[in-house]
Amino acid sequence: MSFERIQALIESDQLLALGEVLKSLTPEERKERAADLVAYEKARRASGRNWEHQAAMHIAGIGLLPNASTLAPWLVRYQIWWHRMSQENGTIEALDVLRHRDLAWLPDLVARIATRMPTREPGRHDLLRIVLEFCGDNPPDSDGFLLAFMDFGGHTRWRPAFDALIPHVLEVVGAGAIFANTWQWPRFLAERADRQVLLDGCLARLQQGGSVKEMEGFLALHKTLDVTLDETAEHARDYVAMLPDSRSTVATLAQDRLKMLDEARKLDFGLLCDASRWVFGRTEKKLIRAQLTWLGTHAKSTPDEVVLTAAELFAHESDDLRGQAVKLVAKLLPKISDATKTELLALAGQLPADMAEQLGSTTTQEVAAALVPFVPKPFPGPITTLDELTGEALSLFGRNARYVDPITAERIIAAIVRFAWQDREAIAKAFQPIYDKYPWIQNRDAYNTYPDHAKRTAWTEFLAVLSVVSAPPNEAESALDPDQAWLVQLNRARSGSVGQQLTLRLHEIEQGLEKSPRPALISTPTAMSGLLDPATLLERLAEAEAEGWEPWPHDLKQACHRLPLEVDAEAFASLRSKAGERLRELISFRADPVIAVEERTYRYPTYYRGQQEVTDFGLLVTVTPGLEEPEQHLRAYDEWGPMIEWWPSVLPSQREVVAAHLVPHLRSRTASKGNDGPLLPMLAEADGPVGPALHLALAYGLAAEATVGRACAVDGLLILASRGQLDGQTLGDLLGQLLDRGDIALNRVVPGLRDAARSGASAQIWDALKSALPKLWSHNRVADVIELAVELAQQLKPSGEVGGLAEVAARKGSSKAVVQAKRLVNALS
Repeated sequence: MSFERIQALIESDQLLALGEVLKSLTPEERKERAADLVAYEKARRASGRNWEHQAAMHIAGIGLLPNASTLAPWLVRYQIWWHRMSQENGTIEALDVLRHRDLAWLPDLVARIATRMPTREPGRHDLLRIVLEFCGDNPPDSDGFLLAFMDFGGHTRWRPAFDALIPHVLEVVGAGAIFANTWQWPRFLAERADRQVLLDGCLARLQQGGSVKEMEGFLALHKTLDVTLDETAEHARDYVAMLPDSRSTVATLAQDRLKMLDEARKLDFGLLCDASRWVFGRTEKKLIRAQLTWLGTHAKSTPDEVVLTAAELFAHESDDLRGQAVKLVAKLLPKISDATKTELLALAGQLPADMAEQLGSTTTQEVAAALVPFVPKPFPGPITTLDELTGEALSLFGRNARYVDPITAERIIAAIVRFAWQDREAIAKAFQPIYDKYPWIQNRDAYNTYPDHAKRTAWTEFLAVLSVVSAPPNEAESALDPDQAWLVQLNRARSGSVGQQLTLRLHEIEQGLEKSPRPALISTPTAMSGLLDPATLLERLAEAEAEGWEPWPHDLKQACHRLPLEVDAEAFASLRSKAGERLRELISFRADPVIAVEERTYRYPTYYRGQQEVTDFGLLVTVTPGLEEPEQHLRAYDEWGPMIEWWPSVLPSQREVVAAHLVPHLRSRTASKGNDGPLLPMLAEADGPVGPALHLALAYGLAAEATVGRACAVDGLLILASRGQLDGQTLGDLLGQLLDRGDIALNRVVPGLRDAARSGASAQIWDALKSALPKLWSHNRVADVIELAVELAQQLKPSGEVGGLAEVAARKGSSKAVVQAKRLVNALS
C-alpha cells in the first residue's frame, strides 16, 4: 500500500475508508508509511495548512505511529471535534483502528494522554474516549482527565473502580464549576461517597476559595449534604476559616452556620470573637452589620470582650459602620472595666473627631497628604542598532501583547525611516525573522487589492510600515521629489478625526518608504507627552534644508501639532525652504475650536429580542470644527484598529480635542471591561487647555467597569491636581449630572474620589463633592458621598454651604443619609 493512497484519503476526509486501509497494513508496511506520515506532516506544517483534515490526521497517527511517546503528542495536536448531536465524526473510526492494533503499550499511551489533557478547557472528548476505552479498572487521576470525564457526564459512566478518584475530584480546580452546571453531580456524590470524605473535602475547598462558579458548585454540594448541627460544631473552626478572604456567598454561609451554633449554645465565645474580627476586616456592609448585631447580643454577659471586639471596626474605612460600632460601645461604657476603658480610648484614636468625642476621647487630625510634584519626563534616546530595532518590534506581538505604547511606536517608526535610508537591504534582512514568525504582517497588499472590503486603520498602516521595508523602494519615482501625485493627494486630504490623522500619517510613512524615502522623521517627540521642542524642530528643519530634502507633508503637520500652543511662526523665520514656509503657515492658522458638553442621541438597528431599533443618548462632547457628531463614534472603536493609546501624543497641545474623541469610548467602558492602557494619565500629562471634555473623560473613567480603568482615572486626577489644572467644581458638576441621569454607578466613583483625596487632591475633591451633592440628595447611595465629604470637611475646615444639606439634615429618622448629613453640618459649622 503506497502512502499516496493514504494521503488521498486524508485529504478527502474519507475516514471510514482510511481506517480500513490502516487496519490492512502489515507491520513492515506500517513502519515504512509511518516515516512517510511524519515527512508529510512536516511539509504541511511548513505550508501553514496544518489546521486542515484534523480527524483524518488523528486516525492516521493511530494507525501508523510506532510507540506511545510519538503517538500521544500527535493525538493532542490533531483534535477530533465532538458533536452532541452525532458522534459519527471520526472518534468511532479512531477507536476501531486502535482496538485492531492491540498494542502492548496501550497502558503507557493512556497514561501519557491523560497527563496531556487540558484543564482550562476540558473539551477533548476524543482523548477522553480513548482513556475510557482502554484504562479498564485503573483510571488515571490527572486533572485534565477528571475534568473532561466529569464534564462529559461521568456520573452516567461511573465504574466501581472510579470510587478511588472521589477525593481528587473534590480537590481539582474546576470541579466546582461542573457541580454548579450539572446538578446531578452533588446528588450522585452524596449517594456514592463516604459522607465524612465529602464534607471534609467540601469545607476545604470553600476555605481555599476560587471563582464565583467554583464556589457556587461547592455551596450546592454543601446544601445537598444537609450538614447537621453536630457536624457544624465539629467543624466550627473550618467555618471560621472561611470568613477572612472568601467570596461573600461563602462568608454568608459560614456566618449563618456559626450563628446557628451560637443560638444552640454550642459555639465557644472566643470563636465568636475571632469570627467577628475576620468579618470586620471585610468590605461587605451587610455582613458586617449582621455580625455586629449578633455580637451585641452577648453585651450583657461579656461587655469587655464585646467592646474590644467591636472596636476592631474603628479602623474600617466606612464611617457608617464605624458609627454603628461607636453606638454599641458607647452603651457599654458604664459596664466595662477601667483597663478595658484605657485600651478602648487608645483604639478610639483611629476614629474621626466627632465619633471619638462620643467615647470621651480625642483624636489627632491627620495631616493631608501632599501631592507629588509633576515633572515632565524626557523622551528616551533613539534606537541605535538594528538588533535593538528588531527586539522592540518583536515586543509588539506574541501571547502577552496588548496595546502599543506610543513612545515605543514612535521610536520604532523613526528608526525604520532612518535605517531604511541608510541600508535598505540590512533592515530587510534584520526584519526577516519577524516576518517568518508572524507572516500575516505582510498582508498589506490586501488593502490595495480589495479597498472596498478591507478597512484601513492606524493598526493596519502601522503593520504596513513594518512590512514595507522587506521590498526595495520603487526606483521609478524620484526619492526626493515633494510634488508627486500621491503626496499631493495626501496633502489635500481632509484630516478628520484624531484617529484619521494618525492613520494618514502612518500611511504616508509606508508610501514614502516605498516610493520616496527620507533620511529621517522631523516629528518625533522630545517629551513623553508627545510635545516637540521648538528649538529641536528648527534644528531638524535647518539640517534638512542644508542637505536638500523636504519632509513628508503629514510629517510636517504632525510636527506642527506637537509644538506648544504659545510658539508662534516667528520662531522659524530663519528657514527659507518650502517646509519652513509651510510650517509658518500652519502655525499661523492654529486656532482653538469650540468645545461643548451636550446630550446627544444616537439610533442604531438591532435584532435583539425582536427590537428594530435602539435609541442611545448620553453626555458627549462636540468639537467645532472637527467633531460635530460624536455619537457617530460611539461604536466605532475596536480593541486594536484605531490605536487610541497613541491619540494623546498625536495632539499633545490640544488635549481637549483628544478627550472629546475619547469620551464615546470611555463612556462605553462603563459597561464593558477592557484595558486600554494609561489613556487618562497620558491626557493629563499633555499640554493645552483643560476644560469640560477632559473632566467628562475623567468622570467616565472613574465609573469604568474594569478596576484598572478606574485606577488610571485616579492617576489622571492626581496628575492634573499636581499641575494645578484640576477643576473640582467642573468635575463635580459633570459627575452630578451623570449620576442623576443614571449613566454611571456611584459605588464605582466614590472609592476613586476617596483615593484621589487621600493622595493629596483633597481640596479639589471637596470642591467636586460640594458641586455634585445638590444633584444627588435623592440618590439611594448618597450617604457614601456625604461620608467622604465629612472626612474632607473635618480635614480642610472649608467655608461656605452645600446646597440642600440643611434640609436633608433636618429630616426625621436615622437613615444613613440623614446621619451623615448631620455630621457634615457639624463639620462645616
